[in-house]
Amino acid sequence: MAMRLVLFDIDGTLVRGGAGGRALRSALLKVYALPAGSDGVRYDGKTDPRIVREILSYHGQEDRFTDEKVSSLFSLYLSYLRKELTEGGDFQVLPGAHELVRTLDRREDFLLGLATGNIEDGARLKLERGGLESFFSFGGFGSDAEDRTDLIRIAIERGRQKNGHSQPEKSFVVGDTPRDIVHGKEAGADTLAVASGNYSLDDLKSYKPDAAVESLQPIEPILEFLSS
Repeated sequence: MAMRLVLFDIDGTLVRGGAGGRALRSALLKVYALPAGSDGVRYDGKTDPRIVREILSYHGQEDRFTDEKVSSLFSLYLSYLRKELTEGGDFQVLPGAHELVRTLDRREDFLLGLATGNIEDGARLKLERGGLESFFSFGGFGSDAEDRTDLIRIAIERGRQKNGHSQPEKSFVVGDTPRDIVHGKEAGADTLAVASGNYSLDDLKSYKPDAAVESLQPIEPILEFLSS
């Protein structure tokens, strides 16, 4: 049977809330003594390592982006993230996410994965908090590659391995930012843009995704697109 690979972004696509940003800022303060909110760096659509590099660069400290420091930073980040996800009140699974993922997971002609800028352990914590973790056994993560195109290619290759080493009939990237569209195309995937994050439907359409929707609900038009 021909298999179709669907790779989901996490933040702004499946879930939303400020836990990740708060945890990262706390870790940056602890490891680099960098105060929050003074760097003008947008997080959406970027990998976690790229965000850290840009913040350090803004402060003229890119030479402090070393394996040892970054490893310490993300170790601390994960402990702060656990706390934020437990105690923060703004976390939510976005409308349609559970229904769409469950429906695709039940179908034998679809294989689900992730294409997210989150480091893998952070991605798992967010999915677990939203009751979505069990649907995603593989993906491409910010801990695999700093560049989003590279991590999407890694996710596609892992999907191929999961599919008995045969190439999926088609690969899709589902995400809420222009970067999901641009890097998805560069990686050879079809793209579905979802205006559930910080970009409007018109903003996203200007990047020419293969399809664009306001949200993951209703799921029927999305299933139709993924099956076409």
